[in-house]
Amino acid sequence: MNASRIIHKMIPPGCELFIYLGVRLQQPSFVVQAAIIFLISIHILTLPFTAALNALVMIAVKSNRRLRAHKSNVALALLSTSDLVVGLVVQPAFTVVMISSLLDQTTAGLCALQIVTKLAVNCLVDASLTHLVLLSGERYLAVKHPFSYVTIVTESRLLVSSALAWLLSVTLQIPLALGKMNIFVPINNIFKALCIAFMVFCHVKVYRETRRHEEQLSAQQVTQEAREQFQRDKKAFKLTAIMVMVLVMCYIPLLISRIFALSSRGKLSPETVYIIFFSAVSVSLLNSLINPVIYSVRMRQFRVAFVELICRTVHIAQAAEEIEVRVFRAANAVIRLEGRQEQEGLEQGNVKQESVNHNDNGDDNVLRYDED
Repeated sequence: MNASRIIHKMIPPGCELFIYLGVRLQQPSFVVQAAIIFLISIHILTLPFTAALNALVMIAVKSNRRLRAHKSNVALALLSTSDLVVGLVVQPAFTVVMISSLLDQTTAGLCALQIVTKLAVNCLVDASLTHLVLLSGERYLAVKHPFSYVTIVTESRLLVSSALAWLLSVTLQIPLALGKMNIFVPINNIFKALCIAFMVFCHVKVYRETRRHEEQLSAQQVTQEAREQFQRDKKAFKLTAIMVMVLVMCYIPLLISRIFALSSRGKLSPETVYIIFFSAVSVSLLNSLINPVIYSVRMRQFRVAFVELICRTVHIAQAAEEIEVRVFRAANAVIRLEGRQEQEGLEQGNVKQESVNHNDNGDDNVLRYDED
């Protein structure tokens, strides 16, 4: 056999990964080795980008007044804190856990690392959910109560809310750290259900309010400033909705793996259990890389800010915009530049026409004078 059931005497105290999965691999097959090596390679390649991109988001919002002027961008930077920790701490630790499992190493240090990684992954999942709840609530207030939003949502209050979210996420892991799974599981499931229910409520309300505003804009004459503000709010809402959907898609495999590990692991081969578990956790961790990519794709201001930071052109905003257009070939930026060129051409044409008309009028006056 390529794998064998757990013999608890063979496992040092604290190696909960093998106990959780119900198996300990010994001489894994080529398929399992290839799958785990592939996942290890993915994490090694992506963890620098995860840390760098999320750090860029935080620095860009901190140093760029245009980004910090919108409270939704501040909320995105706060969400990037949890994603940054994933790239700096959790992904490297989980990679080491996969390597030790592949090599069948069960030292006391590696077993302790398994416990820390398990606590960190659960804490960051809860932290990401709470920050998305914070972001969804911010969008709800911005669209549903725009007049109160200015006074209610401030940068300092967002920072305090983020600190409370981290405190709540850490507090929820206390039963898990003490080994009280019968307490941790129901509390954590209720917490996640409440977070998802609140996010669904906010997005349904914002969607309905957005549709109502669109109907009003089409039926009534409103100022250009009001239209631009509505477009900004609508774009921010779409960004939040995409992030929530991506988060759910990344965490569904982890939920399914937990169901398999707890209920069906006796029916599956040990190698299948390992592949499902490591793949599901890897997908959930890759969500931290996907989030800053979504910011860059959906928001041109973030792309320009990234170029400013990378090229050290913070004080040359126009140069950063030109670089962003050349590198990313953003359609909206190209259209904007073409529109500017057309506008300049029209203005030059008007100037030439006025000059011709002026000259014509001067010639007419001369002729009239000669005739007199």
